[in-house]
Amino acid sequence: MTVHGRRALVTAGSSGLGTAIATSLRADGAEVFITGTGPHTGEVAREIGAAGWAIADFTRAGAAAAAADVARETLGGIDILVSNTGGTRAAKATELCAEDWDSAYRLLLDSAISLTNAVLPAMSAAGWGRLIYVTSVGVVKPLPLLHLSNVMRAGVAALARSLAAEVAPHGVTTHVIAPAHIDTPRRRALATARAAAAGVPVAELEQRQLATELPVGRWGRPEEIGELVAYLCSEFAGFQTGQTHVVDGGMTST
Repeated sequence: MTVHGRRALVTAGSSGLGTAIATSLRADGAEVFITGTGPHTGEVAREIGAAGWAIADFTRAGAAAAAADVARETLGGIDILVSNTGGTRAAKATELCAEDWDSAYRLLLDSAISLTNAVLPAMSAAGWGRLIYVTSVGVVKPLPLLHLSNVMRAGVAALARSLAAEVAPHGVTTHVIAPAHIDTPRRRALATARAAAAGVPVAELEQRQLATELPVGRWGRPEEIGELVAYLCSEFAGFQTGQTHVVDGGMTST
């Protein structure tokens, strides 16, 4: 399995799943450009041997397209897009306002559309490309308190699936990654929020999750997502497209 010589843009690549994905692609020989929202983004880029990086807040109009432009200039082109973002606010539906929905739209769905528009024409012209959209298991099973994510990420998944047949004749494949319970800072933050909403200690809630929601009995590892993405970007996965890959330790099978 190799992506040697391919050029990859991994957004939100400065932490969590994004870093794991960028690391796996880089280890398999891809040139990688990452984006992030914090000052540590450059440090992470140097640690994984990325060719470049940019600070980009996708809740701001035009930020995703601008980041793609910088990545294209740095790499000389983009063969692989990993559209990935941070999470949205966890709250009851009645606690959400119009600004929350607008921000979530820009962060999750509009950024995916903008990034796709920025890279797809060149991929199609070249006859090869990979469009990978990192979402959440919420696209197949809506999660409590994550209304913003459930709705907007479902749109991202629909984008990937609707594109699949259209772009496949041009050598471009699309995939949706739908993880849950991967041990990242986001998972721990959500556990804290849910424990607070339920009025129980975080450790108690996590023990309950492991016992009742995860047949495999453990949290997922970020590198498991990274290696899956690297495989889907390789030549070995060229006959696969339009798929949603649920990585949840068996959660949705219970």
